[in-house]
Amino acid sequence: MKNMKLIFMACLLVLLAACGSKPAPEEDKKSGAPQAENDMPKEEAGVKAEVKLEDGSEEAKLTLKNSSDKEVGTGVAFALEKWEDGKWNKVNPDQMFTEQMIMVKAGANYEQLIELKDQEAGTYRVSKTFFAEEEKHDVAVVFEKK
Repeated sequence: MKNMKLIFMACLLVLLAACGSKPAPEEDKKSGAPQAENDMPKEEAGVKAEVKLEDGSEEAKLTLKNSSDKEVGTGVAFALEKWEDGKWNKVNPDQMFTEQMIMVKAGANYEQLIELKDQEAGTYRVSKTFFAEEEKHDVAVVFEKK
């Protein structure tokens, strides 16, 4: 009888633990679709990524804001991904960029246009790599194209 209680308690504990493992994503209030998860930081090492996209525009403006006290380096390369079926999918995985080093002084911004004319409405993420004191960092920002 004592063993039966232990087995019952263990099963109950396993069932209760499974119920609270991960909360369901919040629902979008307009469409009912789950919110996109951004597993990359929006800000790292004092550099913040922002995107500005006006309604009906075919270009988004990506801005890297260097609020650190050090100069950082970046390039023209970026990754554009679309949120589909609960995961991020690269929009154009074969896209190529010229290799350039762009230095962004402390307190300065770097702006770059992201072409969206061939992209349908949806949730997108643009990510960018930069280097601060020879250390590689990635930042990303999520935005909606309507």
